[in-house]
Amino acid sequence: MLSSELVLQILMNYKQLGRSKTLQFFSWAGFQMRFQFDDCVVEYMADFFGRRKLFDDMKCLLLTVSSHKGRVSCRSVSICIRFLGRQGRIKEALCVFEEMELKFGCKPDNHVYNNMLYVLCKKESSGHLIDFALAVFRRIESPDTYSYSNMLVGLCKFGRFETAVEVFGDMCKSGLVPTRSAVNVLIGDLCLFSAKEGAVEKVRVKDPYRTFTILVPKVGGNSDAIQPAVGVFWEVYKLGLLPSAFVIIRLISGLCQLGKAEEAVKVLKAVEGKKLSCVEEGYCIVMKALCEHCYIDEASNLFGRMLSHSVKPKLAVYNHVITMLCKLGNVDDAERVFKIMNKNRCLPDGMTYSALIHAYCEVGNWETAYGLLIEMLGLGCSPHFHTYRLVDKILRENGQMDLCLKLERKLETLTLQKLCKDGQLEAAYEKLKSMIEKGFYPPVYVRDAFQNAFRRYGKLKIAQELLEKIDEIDRT
Repeated sequence: MLSSELVLQILMNYKQLGRSKTLQFFSWAGFQMRFQFDDCVVEYMADFFGRRKLFDDMKCLLLTVSSHKGRVSCRSVSICIRFLGRQGRIKEALCVFEEMELKFGCKPDNHVYNNMLYVLCKKESSGHLIDFALAVFRRIESPDTYSYSNMLVGLCKFGRFETAVEVFGDMCKSGLVPTRSAVNVLIGDLCLFSAKEGAVEKVRVKDPYRTFTILVPKVGGNSDAIQPAVGVFWEVYKLGLLPSAFVIIRLISGLCQLGKAEEAVKVLKAVEGKKLSCVEEGYCIVMKALCEHCYIDEASNLFGRMLSHSVKPKLAVYNHVITMLCKLGNVDDAERVFKIMNKNRCLPDGMTYSALIHAYCEVGNWETAYGLLIEMLGLGCSPHFHTYRLVDKILRENGQMDLCLKLERKLETLTLQKLCKDGQLEAAYEKLKSMIEKGFYPPVYVRDAFQNAFRRYGKLKIAQELLEKIDEIDRT
């Protein structure tokens, strides 16, 4: 005897039957059973039609079952709404939703509501139906996690942040936890909104003919603009949920930009125990903010915390700390950080050396300043012209003319080497020529680099003519 269980088993073997025979069988079985199927059969066929984008057949299925006094479940309707929404057929999905009680005789449950909210909040792009979505949400007797989460995403998507925060508050009171994707959207969009709010302000301009409003940069920003995002973060943190790493970084960056570095430190400390990938980047952002504002105690404490928690500071962190200490005249502390940097095998760059060199020149320590500049040149870092002139000046003031000459020769050699490496043959030729005129003769490895650079471009003869002059001078 034909039964819903048997029909479902045959339908599930559609790969053997093929689409055409499967549909023929379902039609035949429907008339045989007067479409008095169990819910699982109707739901399976609704999904079958939806996956193959047979949307008219999908809607016809529900109408046919209903017209034969068969049962149409809420799940069947929700499947229909979901597939229509995914394809952007929003109006058709709305029609199915609004007519389900009248035509299909079933009252929407949370599954139907959630799929309708999914369509209105995530798939609808104009924003015209967000108020209707909110009305649908208010009709739900007991909203669940997905009801709230869909609503939060939709409200943020269309800039309804105040309402989104209210809905989030209601959700927390209900003891529900939003999905992580909803938390990411809510906190991330609140941060972006706060950045815009904190960056500009409206100013009324009065003119003899008319009054108008312009947007001007807000000095210092509005530090309160980011508070909703911070509040949401701490609420979900209490619930045992953390947003994604990129959202945490966005929150920390926003706090630092608005001058709330202390709050950023609290957020950073809250997430560092979770071993997220954003912790190191977060430290870098916060350290930069603290150092730029010269909060020496806070920066020192956080730097020490990094070392004690085995967080390996990046080059940028060392540079921020050293630059801050040098600006404040704490040369000894800057030197200690520099030693820690070398101990941790973090290679310094031009910014590191420049900050230290300027600091030592300020206190008149020409020996260390000169040593650092020579070390910098040895690593292949070209100093800024101002840095070189500063060291040259302090050496001359202290009667160190030999060191001035040695420094100039070292710098000229490095410049020539870089020109050869970059393939700037004309500039390299002129540089070597001027060095010879000054009596500066580059070492053998630089001469080889010069020769190889010209050989690479088929101009070896030109290089050899100039190098022969050096050989003649060496012989004499």
